[in-house]
Amino acid sequence: MTHSRQSGDGGSVMLLVLGFIAIIMIAIAVVTDVSAVFLQRRSLASIADGAALAGTQAVDLSAYYRRGASAGLSPDQTQVRAVVLEYVRNAQVAADMSGLVVESVRVEGRTVLVRLRRTATAPFSGLLRANFPIRVEAGAQLQFR
Repeated sequence: MTHSRQSGDGGSVMLLVLGFIAIIMIAIAVVTDVSAVFLQRRSLASIADGAALAGTQAVDLSAYYRRGASAGLSPDQTQVRAVVLEYVRNAQVAADMSGLVVESVRVEGRTVLVRLRRTATAPFSGLLRANFPIRVEAGAQLQFR
């Protein structure tokens, strides 16, 4: 007497494989989104650093011509904001980074502080209309040696 053995495991293995594939695809999407937001934050920090450095170079030229490069020389409050805004505008175009907002530009002694904000977009979470606000602050100080 021959018995044909039927196994009900064939369908459950297929479901298990499909489940693993779904988990792997979700993990890839999450890693891609986190990486994209991280890289956008890094680009924003780089722009803020450059803007702060550009701001420190906007020195009070009349004081510079009177006394030279001395310890009393500091960034010109009126020119710093204009220089920072122009730097950010040019960097925004070069980096193709829309939605960049200059929150503040402060001069504290010989230090220029720049704060930028942007809403980051992620490739997969963007489909769900998820927003990731990014804020960075950078500072640069005018030094003499």
